[in-house]
Amino acid sequence: MNMSRNVCFLVLVAFIIPLGLFGQQLSVLQAEEDIDYLEKQLISLHPGLNRYASTADLSGHFERLKKVGGASTIELFSRVRFLLSIVKCGHTNASFPLNVYEKFVDSRNFLPLMVRFSGERLCVTNASLSDSQLQEGDCIVSINGKSVKEITDVIFDHLPADGFIETGKYRYAETFFYYYHQLFADTTRYDSFSLELIGRNGKVSKVEIEGKELSEVEGIREIDNNPLLKMEHHDDYSYLRIRTFSSSTLSQAGFKFNRFLSDTFSELKKRQTENLILDLRGNGGGDDDFGATLVSYFADEPFRYFDNIQVTDSYNGYGRIEEKNGIRYMTSHDGLKEWKPQKDRFKGNVFVLTDGFSFSTCADVATVLDHNKWATLVGEETGGGYDGNTSGSTQTITLPNSKIQVRIPMWMYTTANLGHKFYGRGAIPDFPVEYSIQDYLNDRDPVLQKAIELIKQAGR
Repeated sequence: MNMSRNVCFLVLVAFIIPLGLFGQQLSVLQAEEDIDYLEKQLISLHPGLNRYASTADLSGHFERLKKVGGASTIELFSRVRFLLSIVKCGHTNASFPLNVYEKFVDSRNFLPLMVRFSGERLCVTNASLSDSQLQEGDCIVSINGKSVKEITDVIFDHLPADGFIETGKYRYAETFFYYYHQLFADTTRYDSFSLELIGRNGKVSKVEIEGKELSEVEGIREIDNNPLLKMEHHDDYSYLRIRTFSSSTLSQAGFKFNRFLSDTFSELKKRQTENLILDLRGNGGGDDDFGATLVSYFADEPFRYFDNIQVTDSYNGYGRIEEKNGIRYMTSHDGLKEWKPQKDRFKGNVFVLTDGFSFSTCADVATVLDHNKWATLVGEETGGGYDGNTSGSTQTITLPNSKIQVRIPMWMYTTANLGHKFYGRGAIPDFPVEYSIQDYLNDRDPVLQKAIELIKQAGR
């Protein structure tokens, strides 16, 4: 994570060499053609390509990986994901052909554990598929001779993120560790995995764990089945959770978002609620207008949500486009207008809970609330950028030889917060909170508890 660019590149090459048995074998020329095509399409379509990475830096990485040589489809996929991570755009991602994915999954055993990061320690939270002496709460030091840091660094080098934010990488790496470990970090097929551990008693031990099929391992992954929208009232505060801003997802679940907000804030006004906890953890974003509408319930004056939206010269999609000083801007998006406070706006204290999964529209909401000082942020840095993001209209391209698909977003949003000091970072909490492994094992929520503690302190 803190390695130099050249070391990153050398580690990448070292880890992808053993993959040659999987997928179509591409010649040197075919692999070079695919990477060259990807580079040209990114330059043509992606307006945020140089937001955090210089043209020279990007070009250097593309040129080096063109010269690595022939590759299987999965080898090339690993190179593509590495290159996309250099762009530093969380919405720019890739997937390989379904038949290659199926072949990869069928040819592998996976580490049958669920894990969580506590700081940089990687600890076991579910070992129900394991017959070894492994216990929940044990922290992993190494897997098959490779240190957790070595493994994590390589996984991080293949995950997309806005700017220099790492919280989202931590959250995705822990959630899908069993998969990313085999896909990116240690591509050898294992029947079993040798783990070095530090137990809760501080003792170092080694265990051997039998690998399992992917479907078995995914069966023990924890799924959030709570309602997408939820409001609760307590003595000292009300609690509002919004798990998504996606209109299609909410509609399928039977929610009408604007009606829900209207009813919710009308009720808060009638109850004369003084403290509101707004939980946006795990919210990966959705519709821009939903985010701006939510902010309008906290605003005490008219505000702007986006400052501008840029597109490249090749963009010819939805919206009215105007050119100014050689840059093309979208001018017809509702997020660019001036928004007014709602008549039932909340006038009390607002505590917003965020984590690395708070991304895209969700991060925009946290950013605008933070920038205008309409809320106190608690938790961890959002996974989405304070500057804005590149998303919106997206084009999926298919690399000509490997058939790897790459999703390229075509609208570069700049949030209406000019002059801020968080370049390349997310919305950073006023009160950062880190989970301990005991919090995970005992189902404690230290982020929520911190917000409740702040409310009680303010009431004294």
